Amino acid sequence: MILVDNTVLSNFALVNELPLLKQFCKGLGATSEYVLSEFEKGVQEGYFKNPDFPWLTKLDLNTEIERNLFAFLSQRLGTGEASCLVLAIQRKYDFLSDDLMVRKMALREGIRVSGSIGVLIELIYKNVITLERGNELLKGFINKGFFSPVERLDHFIKTS
Repeated sequence: MILVDNTVLSNFALVNELPLLKQFCKGLGATSEYVLSEFEKGVQEGYFKNPDFPWLTKLDLNTEIERNLFAFLSQRLGTGEASCLVLAIQRKYDFLSDDLMVRKMALREGIRVSGSIGVLIELIYKNVITLERGNELLKGFINKGFFSPVERLDHFIKTS
């Protein structure tokens, strides 16, 4: 499974490209009810249209260990980030997040982590989008408030 945090979900929603995120996940996309609740707040505040996410499996915190770890992590993180991090750690799922602290915590736990930029790079390598389109989408993320460490994707893409 590939857990999708609200940061990544929101970036793709803000540029009206949720289908690209769905394509990236290849039927393995999942998230928590906490993330969907966070996203719904964005819908209510007018940031997003109200999309349906049938391609995302909704996961619950099922075990006592998951619930206890969530209670601990949610003291420092948002509930969406905490829930996805717990699920990634406990179930060894891949994780998409743009939150630097959450990414560092996941990496310390041996979780494969990527984010919005990594998704764009992978879509370029798979010839789903062009480098030009990837740069346009990144610019769109930035214009909508994404704090990107880079302004362009060019130096990530090897050209022959």
